[in-house]
Amino acid sequence: MDTVWAEALDEYLTSEEWYSTIGVFIESHCSLFEGEEEYGHGHWNVYKEFVEISEQMLNNMLSNLGGDLDSLEKALDEAANTEARGPRDDARKRMVDNLLTFDSFPHFCAMMESKNKNTTYYESQPTPYFDNNDLVNLESMGFPKKNCVEALNHCNGDFDSALQYLFDHPPPSPRSEQGATPSAPPVMDMRQTRPKQPKDSQKEVEDSISTMKKKDEAAKRRRNSTVEEIAQADTEASDSNNESKRMERQLDHMFKRRDELVTEIKDQRATVVNYTKGPGKVSDDSLEELYLFLKEMVHNGEDLGKHKDKIHSYVFARITPDQGTLVPNLLNLMLLEGEDFLLQRNINRLLNGESLAAGLSGEGEGEEGGGGGEADEGGLDFNELDELHKQHAFDLENAKNALDDEAARQRRAMQEKLKNRRKQKIKECRDNGMMGEEINRIERNLDEENATKLYKLDASLRSRNQQMLSGMERKQMKVVEEVMRLNRMLTPEELENLDEQTAEALRQQHARDLAKMRESLQNEKNRQRAALQARLRAKRARALNSSPPPDGDDINSIICNIDNEETNGLNEIDSKFSRQMYAMVQQPTEWFAAAAAGARIKKLESDDEDWMNKLGELHKHHCGALSRMQASLADEKSRQHNGLQSRLQQMRLKKIRAAMKRGASAEEIEEIEEECLAFGARCTEKLESKFNEQQNKIAGEFMLKHDQEMRGVGDSASIEQMINSEDIFDYEAAARALRANHERDVEANGKVRDEERRRQEDALRARLRGRKKKNKKAGAGDDDSDREEAEALKLLNDQFLLEDYVETGVNRGVVRVLKTRGGTRTLTTEEEKEVAEIGGWDNMFAGGEGGGEEEKGGDGGEEEEKGGEEENGADGGEGKSMLAKHSEATKVLIKKLQGERRTSHQKLQERLRAKREAKMKELTDGGADEDEIAGAIAELEEEAVKERIQNDRILTLDEHKAIEEYEFGENGGALGGNLNTYELLDEIHSEFKDEREKLQQAMMEENQRQKEEMKKARKEKRKEKKRRASVLLAAQAEEAEEEKNDKNLEDEVQRIMEEEKKERQTLSMMMNLEQARQKEALQKRLLKKRAQKRRNSIMGGSHTGGANNTLPPIDKIA
Repeated sequence: MDTVWAEALDEYLTSEEWYSTIGVFIESHCSLFEGEEEYGHGHWNVYKEFVEISEQMLNNMLSNLGGDLDSLEKALDEAANTEARGPRDDARKRMVDNLLTFDSFPHFCAMMESKNKNTTYYESQPTPYFDNNDLVNLESMGFPKKNCVEALNHCNGDFDSALQYLFDHPPPSPRSEQGATPSAPPVMDMRQTRPKQPKDSQKEVEDSISTMKKKDEAAKRRRNSTVEEIAQADTEASDSNNESKRMERQLDHMFKRRDELVTEIKDQRATVVNYTKGPGKVSDDSLEELYLFLKEMVHNGEDLGKHKDKIHSYVFARITPDQGTLVPNLLNLMLLEGEDFLLQRNINRLLNGESLAAGLSGEGEGEEGGGGGEADEGGLDFNELDELHKQHAFDLENAKNALDDEAARQRRAMQEKLKNRRKQKIKECRDNGMMGEEINRIERNLDEENATKLYKLDASLRSRNQQMLSGMERKQMKVVEEVMRLNRMLTPEELENLDEQTAEALRQQHARDLAKMRESLQNEKNRQRAALQARLRAKRARALNSSPPPDGDDINSIICNIDNEETNGLNEIDSKFSRQMYAMVQQPTEWFAAAAAGARIKKLESDDEDWMNKLGELHKHHCGALSRMQASLADEKSRQHNGLQSRLQQMRLKKIRAAMKRGASAEEIEEIEEECLAFGARCTEKLESKFNEQQNKIAGEFMLKHDQEMRGVGDSASIEQMINSEDIFDYEAAARALRANHERDVEANGKVRDEERRRQEDALRARLRGRKKKNKKAGAGDDDSDREEAEALKLLNDQFLLEDYVETGVNRGVVRVLKTRGGTRTLTTEEEKEVAEIGGWDNMFAGGEGGGEEEKGGDGGEEEEKGGEEENGADGGEGKSMLAKHSEATKVLIKKLQGERRTSHQKLQERLRAKREAKMKELTDGGADEDEIAGAIAELEEEAVKERIQNDRILTLDEHKAIEEYEFGENGGALGGNLNTYELLDEIHSEFKDEREKLQQAMMEENQRQKEEMKKARKEKRKEKKRRASVLLAAQAEEAEEEKNDKNLEDEVQRIMEEEKKERQTLSMMMNLEQARQKEALQKRLLKKRAQKRRNSIMGGSHTGGANNTLPPIDKIA
């Protein structure tokens, strides 16, 4: 094989183009090769597709070199049969073996099977607890992903230790991993088999890796300095006679810090530049203006907090709110640049032999870096800065040791607990006389379960320790940045403020995380609810528009059945997402507690482990209180959400029934459905947003209280006192503040709501007047129009009541949760009355959820009615007599409906009894045996259950109609039709409660039986379908085999024809070349003869021409 071709192929097979194309194909198809004994036609198609892609890519590359695939195949065969005579031949032979994978289907299957095993192994591994950025950085250095994961797990996620581990344990060569198929290596991993060549690009990569290794080792030495190094450094610093060593140590520290700053500035600048890329990018001019504007304010030493309005107006005049994160990134970049400027200036002073303290205490040059001379006032001794770094490292090491000891102690306790549990379980099994195999199986299950629990415990402890150490490092970084910015050490007050800033950042981050997860869950919940409602709405529309069209009873039956199905589905969705919400609230609070404690962790001279144990108990105490509060708020939210959905459903049914009464078309009913859905979505969204706002606010106050207690921690005794105290949070103060805010909002927005209500009522009356005129022209009576108007106004009033509930019910529910302290205590009667005064659902709808306390103290609707009568000057006694009349009429209605139901029930029983007796007589007279009689009795019982259920549904619909007629009649209309239909129905059905429950149970069993039969039928259908599919696949395989043979024959014929064509072309080209050569030789001979002839003629003329004939110049002779 030609050397040029070999190098070109080697370069191309290790390029990113080849790797990305072939790698994507192999990773997307390797899951089809699962180690089967025989691979079928589908696998062959995958192989052919792979060959086509590979040949196409190779052909494109070879065409650029002036070659083709046929020449490549011959060269490959020649190289494969040639023995290697050196390292270059070995590398070339490995490349040839890789390429020969294309020509072998078994080798291709082995390669795909190997790749599938590796992919399955990585997917089956547990989720690592290390940072994915560390994994990406290690992979970018050239290490395999498998070794990077192993190194990070071995080093507990520490990047520096993992890098050293990879250098100490290099990965094995790819040839040793090929196993039994050395001629079929993974084609996508060819870059691993490429021989090392001394090229400039490889040298640059090696140099960059070496430089990065040195930087990481330097950072590791600075972060993980031991106590002996600190003591040695203190000894050197205390030696006043060794000035050169002190300056050398200062320079070494500053150079190391500057190396880190260069990388940090580069990364931060890349982050800022990313805002100018992609959709919604920031223009370069806007970015430059913002940078110069903020740079000037920072340079002049202005307080950014005092000028926040100016900054806000200037910034958001140039960028959108979504791009607001650009500002903190710019400020962070300026902070890093300022620190870099100070380091450069101080390095130059030390190198010039100047005193660093004098230079720092003198006046600055007025340049950037924190305000010039004012920032340098007081002077920063880099000895103190070095001591600060050492103290931070010492604190971090102590905290890490204490956390590790605590984790080991908890793991030992868990192991002891699991061990005792295992012994007890085995003892119970032996006492019960179980066999040895059964006991062994139970032991294996217990061992697996114990291993899983220990793994989860270890992961939880590692996560907690990492979060605490991360918070501690964040606080230390903030301290160093502030010291560098002010160019002096911080006072205790400044350290306290810095702690508060760090805690505030952690609180905000936790609130954002909670909000994101809660929003994600809520969106998924809304999506599933909307999908369920749309599906049932379409089902209802199909049933109502069926042919022949249903009558009135059938319409009511269809609506009730689908509404019940919708209610059950929505309740199931709500319960599922409530459980997910509770689990979501539990987990992030523990993360935040660990991180918040890490920001203010302390080093005590003695009893560190006990102090850390107490600290963990305090975390658990606070997190338990916060989780209980979040869970109680979630339950209250679910309760109010269900109440809102129930009232929305009632309002929707009333609107649909009213439309059906006036003879509305299917299109009008569909429009009413859409209006109700839009209104319900608006109310639900408002409820969600208000509840989320209150949840975030209470969580923030809890976290603030936690931070305040953490800053007040002094010793173990103080922590013990905090743990034993019950008043973690001032619930009463929070409830009072929430109630005051609610009253203030109601007072501020009351006029606006009243005006909106009047406007909508006027618009509705105008619309009803137009409809009334049309009805008069059509010959309708005034009574129907008046009833329609009253019903429409009642529905509009229900809408306003629902909106008021959303405004007030949330606050009432949150106050109730706060007063119960997250469900840990019960409210007294006075507290219940105090909560009821806030308003909400219970005071707006009779018989609503949680309205028992208000009914005891007086009905809210009655008080409102009395108040209205007093304002209108009516007599209060008249209102009482009206209420008494209404109550008496309601009782009469209930007794009447109960009597009708009782009579209908008796008639049905008599009819079923007579039918049973007639059937039994017929069987007895016919001489039927016992089996026939038993079968007939079972059929009669099934028919009886169905008839009783149908009769119950018809009676319930008739009772609905009667209650509606009463609600808008003479007695019910006196109170605006404010009845709870479902409570009346419950009272009517109380006498038949047991029988209705039995009927429902029987119906559920029948439905279950039908579902089982349908499952069996579907299963049989699937089996038959699979059988037919297998027969069809076999036939297709035979056809494919025949097609393949025909295609192979055609390919062979085509190949022979192409070879003959190429031979003819080659022969023709050789003949043309020979003809051209002969022609050229002939022309040369003729030219030579002509020249010779001319020369002879000239020479002959010189002898015969006399003296007058002279020879021409030599340069003129041809």
